[in-house]
Amino acid sequence: MGAGPFVTVLSVLGRVEESARADLEQRLEDPGLASTRVVIDLSEATLYDSWPLTLLAASAERFREHGGELVLVADGNATVEPFVGDTSLPGLRWFASLDDAMVELLTRLSDWPPARPNDK
Repeated sequence: MGAGPFVTVLSVLGRVEESARADLEQRLEDPGLASTRVVIDLSEATLYDSWPLTLLAASAERFREHGGELVLVADGNATVEPFVGDTSLPGLRWFASLDDAMVELLTRLSDWPPARPNDK
């Protein structure tokens, strides 16, 4: 789901097993991704281990390096909540709900485009 050209929401639904890794990687690396501001909604996901979050932490870093942002939504999901704020997963930014994430990202669009390092 997209919010115009500004934010893309990727919802992860159901059981997230190791076999889904390639699909998630491909989706996050898709050059056609509508935005460099991406919300990963994990509120309906069932996680069995932390591999998706390790992948998402690496993706969040890559988005930041390119001036974008990747944030996560837990929304009280019992299989996701144990990972919220986990210090072994640096760089992940969590929101309690999809609404909170969207409001934050869309509100900050007034800062768009981001200043280049040499701009003052």
